[in-house]
Amino acid sequence: MKPALFFSALLLSLAAHAQQADHKLVGTWKITAVLDSQDTTSLSNEDAAKLVGKTLLIESQHVRFDDADCKNASFKVARHRFYSYFIKQYNFEPKHLPLPDYVQEVTVECASPVGINFIYLRDRNQIVLFWEGFFLNAARQK
Repeated sequence: MKPALFFSALLLSLAAHAQQADHKLVGTWKITAVLDSQDTTSLSNEDAAKLVGKTLLIESQHVRFDDADCKNASFKVARHRFYSYFIKQYNFEPKHLPLPDYVQEVTVECASPVGINFIYLRDRNQIVLFWEGFFLNAARQK
């Protein structure tokens, strides 16, 4: 296969993969639990606990959670080996995060920082949101 043709096919494959992940995230989610946190966080444990019951809205180009409103959001999808990636990336043992061995990470990029960084897919009805140093579980709302 010629390099240009291979590269074009690879780009189309990646674009389709990103759209598929975006589709899995679109919807209304409710925070159900605080799962864990880094040693240093932007919120107190008490403030994080107050997030349980709050709504996370994810649309194709918009994410809203608590006081954060990310308009014209863009999403980048990556896949990582769960345990080793979290040890390296977050410098803590992720024993309280119920994620699969290979986890799909969606990086949320906003024009200005709003605290929404990463979303990890547990399954089609649950995600883990990384917010201000805390990992929050969220369940899809119907």
